[in-house]
Amino acid sequence: MNRPYIHLCFLFCFGLSFAQSETQLILGIADFTANTEQQEQFAGVLKERVIDLLNQTGRFKLVDIEGSARQQSIDKAAENYKSNWIEGNKSINAEHTLTAFIGNIKFLKLNGGKGYKATITYTIKILNTESGKYINNGTLTLSSSESDIKLTPETALQNAIDTTSEEFKTYIKNSFPIKVSIAKIEEEKKGKALIIILNGGTENGIKKGQVYTSKFIDYSMGSPYPVSIGKVKITEVVNEKFSKAKVIKGGEEILKHFTASDKIINELEN
Repeated sequence: MNRPYIHLCFLFCFGLSFAQSETQLILGIADFTANTEQQEQFAGVLKERVIDLLNQTGRFKLVDIEGSARQQSIDKAAENYKSNWIEGNKSINAEHTLTAFIGNIKFLKLNGGKGYKATITYTIKILNTESGKYINNGTLTLSSSESDIKLTPETALQNAIDTTSEEFKTYIKNSFPIKVSIAKIEEEKKGKALIIILNGGTENGIKKGQVYTSKFIDYSMGSPYPVSIGKVKITEVVNEKFSKAKVIKGGEEILKHFTASDKIINELEN
């Protein structure tokens, strides 16, 4: 089933440059497939619902990574591997790609064919775009509960997919832990950061009381190497873009690296 996906951003022009928020992850969306041709016609329905769920998190910029766009990104990355092209050009190249495979769909006709119930089993896969290898937590098979009675098979299927939404959101959360940078050191004392402002708020799923590990990204070995330097605790979610955190460990290291304009990422602890 072919239909326009208004939520997807089609970024096929590799000469363009886009300013991206550090708080959004770039995630490629590949075509979804199915076990049979009959089920293939519903792959678009599943893809649309998955895109909706990803957009609801507010954490992703979705990029169509199928076909020639994916191959161009792989070729470009191979040509420029020494300069870490993928890391530097995420605005036009997704480091990770999500796809899905429909294993089974069943429809039950009710009321003389005037109503339908549906069930679906599908597998979500997350891969490294360049290598094509699955990441940790890279696959998950979900089976729906039986849908409510709906007027059409498509709406019944949509309802069945929705019964898997909470498990899907947990899977995404575990596969992509929240990572945000430091916007500002709001308070310091005796060479230690005490209160910081993070580049992330409600749109990233940040909540009061969460604890984040602060990591300095060391590029001295050619590839990014994260080094834990401290911990911070969210004391206030200011708005959708910013949060305030108290430094509970490593204030000296955090201040030192921030002052030196080193890259620091704060990652949510499980």
